[in-house]
Amino acid sequence: MKIKYAGPKTLISTSGISFDKRKRDKFIYLDCVLQLMEAIDHDYVGTDPHLHTTESRELIGEEILERVRQHCPDIETIITQARQDAEAYMENSLTRAESSAFLNDEEVRTLINNLNIMHEYTVQRFINKYTYYYIVKKFIERLRHSKIKYISAPAHKTYFHVFHTIKRGLRQQKNAVQSELIYHVENEHLFIKLNVLSS
Repeated sequence: MKIKYAGPKTLISTSGISFDKRKRDKFIYLDCVLQLMEAIDHDYVGTDPHLHTTESRELIGEEILERVRQHCPDIETIITQARQDAEAYMENSLTRAESSAFLNDEEVRTLINNLNIMHEYTVQRFINKYTYYYIVKKFIERLRHSKIKYISAPAHKTYFHVFHTIKRGLRQQKNAVQSELIYHVENEHLFIKLNVLSS
C-alpha cells in the first residue's frame, strides 16, 4: 500500500495513450495539505494570531504514509476503498471496450492493451485522489472544531488549489460554513487568505 506520484490524467484510446496535463495528480497537493494540518493541529489559546512556518518536503516512500497516519490513522481503509473503486472502474472500462459496437477487433485489442498498460497508473491516481480528499475532510473537521477564523499562506498555486478545495468542502458541510478567499500583501510578499465567515 503506497502513496506515490503517478502523473496527470490519462486519455486512453485506440490510437494510443496521452495525458491531460490540466488534470494534475492530487499527490502534488499532499505536502501542502499536510503542512496546513500540522499548522492547526495544536491547542491555540487566546485571540492573538499564531504563526506556523512551513517547510516543503519531498514526499517519498514510507515517510508520506507516516505523515498521513499521524493525522488520519485509518488511512489504510481509504486506500483500500480507492483501490477497490479503481479496480471496478478499470473492469468497467475493459467491459465497455470488449462490447463496443463501434470498434473492430484490432481496435478492441489495442484499447484493451492500452487500458492494461495504464492499470497501475490509474489505480495510483485513485489512491492519491482519495487520500487527498480524505485529508482535506479531516482538516475541515479540525478547522471547524478549532474555531480558527482564518488561515493565510503564500500565494502559490498549490495553496491556491488546496484552499479552493477547503472552501468548497466547508460549503458542502451539513451545516454549511461560509468562507472567502482573498489575496493580501505582507512585507512585500503576496499571500492567499481563507477567511472562515460563519457556520
